[in-house]
Amino acid sequence: MMNRNKIQKMIKPLLCGLCLILTGCSAASMARESTFESAYENGEQEEPVNIYTSAASAVIKSVNAQDQTISVYLIERKENRTLSYDGATMVQDKYGSAMSMVQLKAGDVADLTYNSELDRAGSVVLSGDAWSYEGVVKYNLDAGKGSAAIGDETYSIDETVLAFSDGRPIETDEIIHQDVLTFRGKGHSIISITVDKGHGYLDLVNDEAVLGGWIEIGQTVISQIAPDMLFTVPEGNYSVRLTGAGIDETREITIERNKETVLDLGDIEIPEPENGVVKFEIIPETAVVYVDDARVDTTYPVRLSMGLHQVTAKASGYDTLSEYFQVEKETTTVKMNLTEAATVSGNNIAPSVSEGSRITIEAPSGVDVYQDNLYKGIAPVTYTKTAGEHTITLRRTGYITRSYSITVPDDNQDVTYSFPELDPENTEATSKDTLGDYTVSGNTLIRNTVSGNSVSGNTVSGNSASDNSIIDRK
Repeated sequence: MMNRNKIQKMIKPLLCGLCLILTGCSAASMARESTFESAYENGEQEEPVNIYTSAASAVIKSVNAQDQTISVYLIERKENRTLSYDGATMVQDKYGSAMSMVQLKAGDVADLTYNSELDRAGSVVLSGDAWSYEGVVKYNLDAGKGSAAIGDETYSIDETVLAFSDGRPIETDEIIHQDVLTFRGKGHSIISITVDKGHGYLDLVNDEAVLGGWIEIGQTVISQIAPDMLFTVPEGNYSVRLTGAGIDETREITIERNKETVLDLGDIEIPEPENGVVKFEIIPETAVVYVDDARVDTTYPVRLSMGLHQVTAKASGYDTLSEYFQVEKETTTVKMNLTEAATVSGNNIAPSVSEGSRITIEAPSGVDVYQDNLYKGIAPVTYTKTAGEHTITLRRTGYITRSYSITVPDDNQDVTYSFPELDPENTEATSKDTLGDYTVSGNTLIRNTVSGNSVSGNTVSGNSASDNSIIDRK
């Protein structure tokens, strides 16, 4: 009996202690729950951390939708960056409306936020203080002097200005006066230039019937036809009119950007000639030439009546030379090499110094050189200098033809130009992502052969094109 009482006395305190412990835990739990509910009701939550702490004004260079990356040029930092993006990246136009990343275009000016350590874009918003002029036809672009005139306004061009054509970066001197452009900038500074409508090339083959005649390519090009010409023409569809002695022909052609169209004129029937074609090769090129006492322009072939004619060539510092030549049915070439005149001073005879300055196209070596559509020779080549704006075209079989705009100063100094090496045709034929979710293939030089009113040798599949009928200039 005594043992039972002792056991009961020991159990009672233990039970009381256990009850107190359980009561305390329940109270603490209820207190924590009450505190959490109170915090939730009062809106007290942990603030998210903003990881996009870097901001910059930038030019969009390209968007790769497959890799989900965007390449940009940071204007103030003068730095190129490639940033990743995802569905959470905010993209807006300058008015705050939502855009997709693939709607951005090369040359767009945008304000970015990004994480510089993770190379991740947080937001891309088209800049509200940037302006753009689209489809500009009349402009005066002088990158060498760092300026461009658009309408009545003159803008500065920084050496870091970015230029694009078909989504690829180009140098500003690859833009020629025939191109249609979009300018973007801030204030009076141009930040980027995009070629909206570029240029291609027209090559005439088997053109003996029209040498010395005239070619009209729409309202864009009107020129007399000389041997080995390569015409730089804005992209588009054209009616080509060819006129000459007894000839009036029309052809339909399509000029594509950075591509070459070959116009085969071998089907033109040559009428029985009453006149003959005469080509002149006179040294020096500055010589003034007369045929039968009438001055002629020897830059182009000349049509003369059949029979005997007299040609006279004169140049400052050279002896005048006259000779006779016979014009026949076949093309006649007249070659004259004037001799430098001797100057007598006392008992000494010293040669006079010839007048006129020269242009030398030094590089790339081995390319065909054209100035304003006229063939000048194979680089390195030197020819008579004429001041003003000129288009230099460089061409070589197996390489992509390129044109450059130059401004030749009006002085008596010789000038020399060197241009970048031409790219092989297959280097730009490889697939490359540009803006959006598409792939460009076929940026190589494609030569569409046009004969009569039909086009042969041009097969188009998707965004690529190939040519199975290539005719090289002879």
